[in-house]
Amino acid sequence: MQGSTLGSNGLRRIWTVIAWATCGTALWAWSGPDQATWPQFRGADGSGVAVGEGLPERWSKSDNVLWSREIPGRGWSSPVVWGQRVFVTSAVQQGDFKEPWTGIYGNEYIAELRRQGLSQDEIMSRVRARDSEVPEESEEVRWMVYCLDAASGRILWERQAHRGLPFGGRHRKNTYASETPVTDGQRVYAYFGNVGLFAFSVEGEPLWQRKWAPGKIYLDFGTSSSPSLHGNRLFVLQDMQDGGFLAAIDVETGQQLWYQERSFEHPQIRSGFSTPFVWSNSKRTEVVTLGPQILISYDLQGNELWRQAGQSLVAAPTPIAQGDMLFSGSGSPSEPVRPLFAVRAGASGNISLAEKEKSSQYVAWSQPRGGSYITSPIVYGDRIYVLYDKGFLAAFDTASGDQLFKARFERGGHAFSSSPWAYQGKIFCLSEEGLTFVLQAADEYKVLAKNDLEEMSLATPAIAHGSLFIRTATRLYRIGEGGSRRGAEARREADEGERRE
Repeated sequence: MQGSTLGSNGLRRIWTVIAWATCGTALWAWSGPDQATWPQFRGADGSGVAVGEGLPERWSKSDNVLWSREIPGRGWSSPVVWGQRVFVTSAVQQGDFKEPWTGIYGNEYIAELRRQGLSQDEIMSRVRARDSEVPEESEEVRWMVYCLDAASGRILWERQAHRGLPFGGRHRKNTYASETPVTDGQRVYAYFGNVGLFAFSVEGEPLWQRKWAPGKIYLDFGTSSSPSLHGNRLFVLQDMQDGGFLAAIDVETGQQLWYQERSFEHPQIRSGFSTPFVWSNSKRTEVVTLGPQILISYDLQGNELWRQAGQSLVAAPTPIAQGDMLFSGSGSPSEPVRPLFAVRAGASGNISLAEKEKSSQYVAWSQPRGGSYITSPIVYGDRIYVLYDKGFLAAFDTASGDQLFKARFERGGHAFSSSPWAYQGKIFCLSEEGLTFVLQAADEYKVLAKNDLEEMSLATPAIAHGSLFIRTATRLYRIGEGGSRRGAEARREADEGERRE
């Protein structure tokens, strides 16, 4: 079975290189008939592909910017859009959070400490002090929900979901607000792992909240799994060291409809960061979840349908599907096997591949080194594109799994956490440095343009109203064709509205 175990040295390498599944784990895209909705992390149907003409292909901090608005605090959650309302979450505290920096942390620093002859315990203590914000360093945090006007960027309302000291710490590259909210046009649902799930009306009225017992996350890395919406149910996944769960919540009342305990065999890492994926195929609708070393699918009543071992130990990306084929890949750079699998609809029971087996009745194909670390893949046409954290992009044929190309981005594309998106025959990849590479969707690697916002970016964008909504470390941008001209009036309107308030 591929990638099922790691030694203690491998575990130490993994934790030092975990860069956060905060955002990044991919982008489902769907635009309704009026292209005015982007209701949850990765959109409504998980395609990653937006439709319509006139979507932006070039921008900068000033060009094609309809508006930009500073967002208080720190959060890597994605924006979501319904009609003229944009929702985003953030964590705010009086003092400064530990600042993140781009790239993967740990290995060079650890090598330096080892050369100094320090013990393993001392090394881990120093690395944790540098790279994490532990509970003892925490201040009181305010978990916030903001509603912005899509036309002007003006903040319409802000609400505090919870206030208090955080349970557990976070990696400095993660935030306390990395989970993307969900909206159905009537309510907005904000989930903050280890804090709770909070529902507000779209006008900002608090409606209900649901909390679970907080649990320890491996090495205080923090949480990032976003809820998924299907019909009148929200699915919440929280994989922790102990007491992990998948739950279904009624959107109107907040009632818990069912609760499925999660447990994993690995003695040290049982935490995960992936968002549950609702897969509607020709045979049924199921909830697919990636956890440490295993992929598990449930029916809408919480009963397990099938499971597949052989996944990587670090569970961050979210699966994606095209029709009756599901694609799931994962793997940190330190793991020897980072698989990418294609699973056919209708699977049942244990569908794990035997050692050296590459396909089976339900596994159409597998690539032992095709999975990504933080970002999730995107399917566009008959290709699946995988964006790797260290600045590589690969394309595979969806039917056969054959690799079509793998290429490295040039300067400005050294690290990626935001997931790719696609429209108008192009693939877009936003680097942690804030630089978006625009590529031709083809069997070969070809960069068409580069668009720079000049600020750290880990959140995955939303697409609605013929625009991109891109979140950087401090701001939310609405990018659209003709934005420099059209945005000036909207910005003036927003400023006047704020003065009146």
